[in-house]
Order: sequence, then C-alpha cells, then structure tokens
Amino acid sequence: MTVKIISRRIDSRKVTIKMLDGSLIQGKVNLHHDDAVIQRVSEIFTKLTDPFIVVFDATAEGKSGRVLILNKVNVVWVSPEDDPAPQEEDSADGASVGFLRERLRSS
Repeated sequence: MTVKIISRRIDSRKVTIKMLDGSLIQGKVNLHHDDAVIQRVSEIFTKLTDPFIVVFDATAEGKSGRVLILNKVNVVWVSPEDDPAPQEEDSADGASVGFLRERLRSS
C-alpha cells in the first residue's frame, strides 16, 4: 500500500466558475500541487491529470463558506480574479492548521 502525503501549503486564487447546468460558483482554488508546478489557474486544467478540482470558501446556491469538489468535465469556464488571495501556510513544525484542512474537517 502506498501512502500519499498531502501538503498543507496553500497558494490560493479567487475564481468564478460556470458549470454546465448554468450555476455559478465563486470561491478559491489552491495552486500548490506536489505533482506539478502550477502558476496559473488555467494550468489546473491543462497540467494536472486529476479529474476533480477542490473549491474552498465557496459560494454556490446561496450558501457560502462551502468546500466543493467539482468534476472538470462539468466546468464551462473559469474566471480568475486579478489579485491573488492572501496565502496561508502551515508552519514547519505543524503547530498551525491550514484553512483548507479545517474546512475539510468541518464539512
């Protein structure tokens, strides 16, 4: 059995996503990935082979603060915000817990 270590580093960008069903989702995506060097939101779709993206601190269907896991094939377009969102990063000793990890635990 192999174990994959999930990084706690977050390099988030604010985005608006239009889905095939016409719904709009606003939230943040993490550009930090251990498998590839990602510098732009578009590279999540062109460089990563994972069929899903995680959108956190998301607003959809009138509910905010959600964590959504979206299938890329259902995404019509993504519009990144111009200014990067503030970065959150865990300390080297693991004392602080990242925002994304807390959101995933609470959902």
